[in-house]
Parts: sequence; C-alpha cells; structure tokens
Amino acid sequence: MKEMVFKRASSKYRVYAWLIIASGFLLSLIAMLYDIRFSYMVAYFWAGIVYGLFLQYGHFCMASATRDLFAIGTTRVAVGILIAITLYGFTSLIDRLIGIAPFHANPIGVHTLIGGFIFGVGISFAGGCSSGSLYKSGEGNIAAMIVVTSVAVAQALFVSTLKFPFVPYLVPESWMKAAEQQTNMGIPKEFVSSWYDYFLAGYAWNLKGLSGADLIPSDNIFLREFIGNFLLGVIVPTLFFLMITYIFFFRKRYIRNVKSFQSVFTDIKGLLNMIVDSKRTALAGLGLGVASGLHMWVLGILRERLGIDNFGELLQQMGFTSGLTIQGTAFDPGYWYITTQEAQWMAWTIEKIFRVDLYHNIFFGVENGILNPLINAADLMIIGIILGAAFMALYRGEFKWRKPTGEQVIFALMGGTLMGIGARLALGCNIGALFVPAANGDYSGWLFFIAMGAGAFSGVKITTWWINRRVQKEFEF
Repeated sequence: MKEMVFKRASSKYRVYAWLIIASGFLLSLIAMLYDIRFSYMVAYFWAGIVYGLFLQYGHFCMASATRDLFAIGTTRVAVGILIAITLYGFTSLIDRLIGIAPFHANPIGVHTLIGGFIFGVGISFAGGCSSGSLYKSGEGNIAAMIVVTSVAVAQALFVSTLKFPFVPYLVPESWMKAAEQQTNMGIPKEFVSSWYDYFLAGYAWNLKGLSGADLIPSDNIFLREFIGNFLLGVIVPTLFFLMITYIFFFRKRYIRNVKSFQSVFTDIKGLLNMIVDSKRTALAGLGLGVASGLHMWVLGILRERLGIDNFGELLQQMGFTSGLTIQGTAFDPGYWYITTQEAQWMAWTIEKIFRVDLYHNIFFGVENGILNPLINAADLMIIGIILGAAFMALYRGEFKWRKPTGEQVIFALMGGTLMGIGARLALGCNIGALFVPAANGDYSGWLFFIAMGAGAFSGVKITTWWINRRVQKEFEF
C-alpha cells in the first residue's frame, strides 16, 4: 500500500477535524431552520457521526479480528468485539425494557450459513468488513472506498438481475408456489421476477426467528428480556466464544509466559488478562451500544412528535414521493445498519446514469425503496460514519491517503463483491446480521458469526497461500 501522508502539524490536523463537525452542525441547523421535519434525517446523520468516532477509535473491524486471530493468533480485536456485543446487549436490554427498541429477530435458515460464509471470505479478501471499510474510508484508505463501492454495486445488481428466462432453472418449485401465494395476497406480479425475489417471497419470508426470549415459558417482560434475551441470548454465547478463543488462541502463550500452570485460577487469570488486553475495542463497543440506544430513543421521540410510523410518511408530508416503495414506505431501520442503504444509493446512481430499471423487484420496490441519497435518512447515517471516522483520524493524527496497488484493487473488488452477495443472502452484514441481532438475543446473529468465522478462516488460508506463492516466485528470479 503506497501512502500519501497528510504532512501537517498536529494542531492543523485538529483544525480540519473540527471543521468537519462545524460544517455538519451548520448544515444541520440550516436544514432544520428550513423545515423542522429535516430533524429526522439530521438525527440519523449525527448517529452516524458518533458511530464513526467509536469505530475508528476502537479499530472496530471484523476482518482485522479474524485475520489477526487466524493468521497470527492475536486475540485483541476479536475478544474486544465479543465484549462489545455484551456491552451493546446491556444498553439494548434497557431500550427493550422501556419499550423503545424496534427490533425483531431475523429469520433463521441455511441462507444464514451460506451468506455468512461468503461474507467471511469476502472480508478476508477485502481487508475490511462493512463497518471497517467505512471507518477506513474516513482514514483516507482508497482500497476501503473501493470495497464500499463494490459492496453497494454487488447488492444492487444481485437483487435485480437473474430474471426470466433464467429463473425457472434456478428456483426450486416450492419457492415458486410460495411466492405465488404472496402475489395472491397483494404483491404485484411484476415485482416478482428475479431469483432474489423468489428467494425472499418463496423462502426467507416463510422462516421464523429464534431469540433467547422464545426459550422462556412466560409472558413476563422482565423474565423474557433479562433472563431470555440478555442472559441466554447474549451472555451465554459470549462466554462460550470467549472460552473457545482463550483455549485455542490465547492459553498456550499465556501459560508459557507465567512459566508454569498452577491451578484453575491460572486459567481464570488468563481469561481476564485476555479480556483486559482488549479494552480499547470493548470501550468502543460500549460507546457504540450507548450511541445506538440514544439513536433509537431519539428516533422514537421524533416519530411520536412528527406523527409517523415510518420515514416514508414523513417524506410524503414534505412532498418527496419519488423512490418510495409501493406501500409508500422507505428503509427506516431505527438503529445501526449499513448494507441496505449502500445498495439503495448505488441503485439510485445506476438508474440515473444508465437509465435502467432496478425498482421493480421485492428488495427495492416492495421493502426498501430507492431514494435520492440526499434525502435518505439511512444514507445520511453512512455519510456520518465516514465523516465521524475522518474526524477521529484527523484529531489523533492517523489520517493518511493510502493509494492501493493493482493487486489490492483486485482483492478489494473481489472481496467487496462477495461481501455484497453474502450480505443479501444472510439478510444483513456484520452489523445487521451479527452485531445488532446478537446484542439483542437473536440467535441468527450467532449463527452468522460462526459461518462468517468459517468463511474468514478459509479466506485467510487462501490469501496466505497467494502471498506465499507470490513471494516464492519473486525469490525464484
């Protein structure tokens, strides 16, 4: 990676950092003075700023975690992310108990394993996951920008292509029959024509989710949320994976350093040592958890004050109707999310530049819409994440323009494409299909975690083989 370093004094770095915040504040103020209803989009934007700050501070990246773990046996980032899920889970618990968390368990199926595995291979090739690529883009990493773009392109095309006459050869008959039932219930037939349409309407929509609360035979909200979702859905899986990480990656080195194994208390100390060693990433996770809780709380208040249930209603009130779904709604997750809005802005760009129709399918036309990125609240969160990471990188003197080599560009394109396809198959990325679900006691998040880990392990082996092969060829000459 060739680096073009921002060679300026530390004080000037910080001036540029604060200019980002000042500019964001000024634009937000102007927007709300023009129309107070823009406050909903502003809330998403500033949530993104805060997410970006913590992502960059903790170097919060699943690709870095798996690469360090599988390639060199370093546990810091991987353990930090597990601790972060727990800390995020605690703030999510509070949100659910007071009734402001708009979260529902994702459907569980073989698609979670396949999509997670493909996504895992992709992050190893790309050198960054969905959240990691965004914060690295804010640091000036051009390869990460290529990854973000290729993830968006892959999603937009994957959900829109492979239409008739190819579909009959690629779609199981059971999917076709189930999708036909959906069209009989009101979905226009012209919106069900691609392979992904049948995947959603004929398969994914018929699956059920599973959370810790489902294991509790009681209607008591405290028992379901605290015992079920938090203890059984977050704490128990986290402890399990921490123990696996300690036993297979940390214990041998720790025992060697303490010279001798004394008792079970040695292992307890070793486990605590491993956790403490990951405090920076864990603190970032705490910040992300608190930010997400505030994000959901603020949006809940705004929805109530503005009299809406979905962002699409607000856009209609403001006179923006282009790009909404056939139901008049828009993608409005209400919490931290990444890949869906990336697909939206790329679909909007492709439609404007190439004049092709990407709207008439379930993913865009029925579920999410294709909004202009400038009025898409979730897209503004993506912009906020990049700017928040840029602020933190500039403030800490870590901003560098990094120009990739040709080989890195190829791996970025390959990895981003696999990440985009994997995210759509798994119905989310390392945030929407892992971090947020796992922190809310949704077992689909942990299933994705296992599959992503397997894919990342395979990706690390492939990239290691490639590097060794290239080095060997260089020495032959």
